[in-house]
Amino acid sequence: MTKQLLKEVKKYQVLETRICDLNLKFSGLLLKLMRKVAIELRSKGIRFRPEYYYGTGWGCVEGSISIEIPFWFGNQTLREIEDELNLGGVENENEILMGLRHEIGHAILYAYRIYRDREWGRLFGNMKKVYRDYYVYNPWSKRHVRHLPDHYAQKHPDEDWAETFAVWLKPRSNWKSIYAKTPARRKLEYVDTIMSEIGHLDPRNTKTDRDEPIEKVRMTVAEFYKLNLTSRVNNDDLYGYVDDIKAIFYYNGRRINSYRDAWKFIHKYAPLIEDKVCQWVYYADRDILRKHLSQIESICRTYKLKIRPGDEVEKMSELMTLLTYNIVYDIYS
Repeated sequence: MTKQLLKEVKKYQVLETRICDLNLKFSGLLLKLMRKVAIELRSKGIRFRPEYYYGTGWGCVEGSISIEIPFWFGNQTLREIEDELNLGGVENENEILMGLRHEIGHAILYAYRIYRDREWGRLFGNMKKVYRDYYVYNPWSKRHVRHLPDHYAQKHPDEDWAETFAVWLKPRSNWKSIYAKTPARRKLEYVDTIMSEIGHLDPRNTKTDRDEPIEKVRMTVAEFYKLNLTSRVNNDDLYGYVDDIKAIFYYNGRRINSYRDAWKFIHKYAPLIEDKVCQWVYYADRDILRKHLSQIESICRTYKLKIRPGDEVEKMSELMTLLTYNIVYDIYS
């Protein structure tokens, strides 16, 4: 089984996993970038650190210091799935940093309750303004910074602050020059002033509130992306064996010491299986048959399929029948 093929089989395993069962930790590139932003905060004299958790998108519940991180950053396979199935592709390193700085802006606003400051209201607006998903923006506005796409700072005073904070936090953003002689610069100067005054203090509010943590999301990864996995698998010859092999071997997560790895069983008896099938199917191509066996072995590895001692003869018969059927189908189709 090639590395590429094994990667694709693993992708299908992840797609049919419930999001709550993904068992994700902060690691790799994401952890590196979270630490990078922590250094940026420290360099500004800010002692505040948010709580991070995995959810189904970016976010920060109003009044909370908890920041939701999209679950697709949890591992490389999930990133590849997001890149394939999301029209915009998966976020790159710079876009992740932009998202982190923006959400930290929200969390800091709530942690220090900065929105209660009269000057904040004068510059950014009424925090109680109705929050709408759809908004009309002015692409030529000088009153707002430009950080996230679609002039996101114009959506709501809360977002205006978060965007302004993100621009201010970014190292070497050169905001004093870029926003010179604009109302947006006054907002940036306010961020600079207020954070120098309170950044070294303990937050007034340490409330944590999670919107949609992955622990509560029962849908599978495929369902999250509205993907018809059965149709996708059935239309791809590469994965034609997956359901059949699960039906032959145990696929219920059992961890009984007496059960054995199915892939070891297949690996051991592959030469015998190959000989028997070639005897039954006169025109069988041994190279193709070995490819099928290699695929089945990797599927068993990926899904951690098991075989119960004493079932070897029965499973051998089922496996040979399956292979014979598929080889004959390949010859005459």
